[in-house]
Amino acid sequence: MRFQYAVLPLALLVAGFSARAADTSTLTVASVADLASLFEGEFTTLPDRPTAAVHTNPVLYNLAKRVQVPALGQDAVYAEQHQNAPDGPMLWQRLYGFVLDTDQGVIVMTPYDFANGQQLAGAYNDPTPLAKLEPAALKQQPDGCIVLWRHGESGFAGTLKPGSCKDAPDISKTAQTAPAITVSKTEYTEQPQGGESTPIVFRRIH
Repeated sequence: MRFQYAVLPLALLVAGFSARAADTSTLTVASVADLASLFEGEFTTLPDRPTAAVHTNPVLYNLAKRVQVPALGQDAVYAEQHQNAPDGPMLWQRLYGFVLDTDQGVIVMTPYDFANGQQLAGAYNDPTPLAKLEPAALKQQPDGCIVLWRHGESGFAGTLKPGSCKDAPDISKTAQTAPAITVSKTEYTEQPQGGESTPIVFRRIH
């Protein structure tokens, strides 16, 4: 989504990890649809049961829907992030395009902004207006992190494309990096920046 909070622009800490974390399974066109589908739904950072921990950060809600946007191909996701409640103040809107890169063996997820955001608010409920978006109306998110996805242990694991944004590692293409974000049927988890050690977990509500 736009992976935010300390993040989304994705401001994430990326570190080295073992080669075991990268899955060598073959990705297909169907894999692209599977990944996009995992982002569809309603997610929140609010724990599913009370905890003793004191939450100093606002609760976030990410609402997303797979949509048909001819300018981005067949696999796209529209997302909004709201604060405090699903109908609370909207922090951002994004469109994510998913494309299979067979040469690298990854799914490339690119974040886009658009000029008429207020007109598209709530498009996760009624995505019809998105089908009318012209290519000229879509701009790649400034400093938006492009995420490279591979199969993970229970879903997909994404790393930041080197050099795609200020938080992406400037490393050789052959270097192994830890996932910046993982997504499964129940949640997605973002790794934080700024020396913090606690991941940001968005659990699925619907």
